[in-house]
Amino acid sequence: MRGARRGALVVVGLGSSLGDRQRNLELAARALAATPGVELLASSAVFRTAPAGGALSPFLNAAVLLRTRRSPRGLLARCKEIEARLGRRPTRRWADRVIDLDLLVWEGLRQDTGRLRLPHPRLHERDFALVPARQVAPELVHPGLGLRLRDLPAPTVRTGCHAVGVLLPRRPVATDPALQYSSWPRPLDADSGPPPAPRRPAMKLFLDTANLDEIRQAYDWGVIDGVTTNPSLIAREGRDFVETIHQICEIVQGPVSAETVALDWEGMVREGRLLAQVSEHVVVKIPLTMDGIRATRVLADEGIDVNVTLCFQPAQALLAAKAGAAYISPFIGRLDDISTDGVELIEQIVEMYGNYPDLTTQVLAASVRHPMHVAQVAAAGADVATLPFSTLQRLVKHPLTDIGLKQFLADWAGVPDTDIAGAVERWLAARAGR
Repeated sequence: MRGARRGALVVVGLGSSLGDRQRNLELAARALAATPGVELLASSAVFRTAPAGGALSPFLNAAVLLRTRRSPRGLLARCKEIEARLGRRPTRRWADRVIDLDLLVWEGLRQDTGRLRLPHPRLHERDFALVPARQVAPELVHPGLGLRLRDLPAPTVRTGCHAVGVLLPRRPVATDPALQYSSWPRPLDADSGPPPAPRRPAMKLFLDTANLDEIRQAYDWGVIDGVTTNPSLIAREGRDFVETIHQICEIVQGPVSAETVALDWEGMVREGRLLAQVSEHVVVKIPLTMDGIRATRVLADEGIDVNVTLCFQPAQALLAAKAGAAYISPFIGRLDDISTDGVELIEQIVEMYGNYPDLTTQVLAASVRHPMHVAQVAAAGADVATLPFSTLQRLVKHPLTDIGLKQFLADWAGVPDTDIAGAVERWLAARAGR
């Protein structure tokens, strides 16, 4: 998840066609705003739309922009809980409903599992989803198409949606004057050429450790997005396995890989399901074996993120992606140890995945040994690099930096008044008194 420390921006779509539709939308939005780890940033107008699919009644639709430190799996579960509390019951697909909550766009994230697809695959096709979404987050980039929401072409499904009110009167409603279809970009066609390449978020940094003190320190620096662990790392700390995983999740509030130890697929699935209950941030780590691939498919179909580890060739990475892995972990340092170019493997997998946009598996460079590895995998296009704490510390070190700082301080020592903070405070006070 991009920006685990500050939280990711998320657009949630809301719809209702039964009962007091306005009240249903408002209650759902307020329930989202009251969710721990969620901040409501903006709400759209309420739009009336004609029935679509198998629905018989007109819908009211809206969208909210959230900042959250919850995982996609955790926020989706919260949305389903809100739907149930507001009276939604299982119905046939596209039927009328009391309330419908959809995760439409998650900042910088593409994901495709059995229960969750991000961005929503039909967001850009439907006016009743796209109009409210671009009202609350016009500058947010669609991770699949690489365009800002305001720049997406006109949707093909038009229900004549028009604003009829506001969602949350006590909150500022996001405004965007470009709500009329005539102001939308024209649909892409053969003459317009392909859309620009998607903008990619910055490579994420995970810490490869189970040492809580190291994790807290790196988190305080504000530079890590998640953690990878394994039974060996946790055993080295002499701590309880499950409690350690839980505490790491509580600290980083981002993806934390927790590895299974079973060798058969049934055992991996059982352990994976249980580990996923420790925290919504747990990513189940599974070895790249045939049983591991089978377990990956089962867990991914249940909406559980899987990190397939011990990858050493592109064909293995393709198999893991086909099975629905959220992450693939090529071990570049271990390949270097046997005189094989580990960074080249990252390049090959990134290129291979890039040929097939439906493959949303993130490339997580593992067995990273030194700062040069970090720069190399970033240049190769890795989505994540996981590194030991000692390597993270060395990223900031360079002898010329130390020499330059020493020279700056020596020069500054000759200034009559070396107290910068005091000088600025006195200047500001004098300026305010004019």
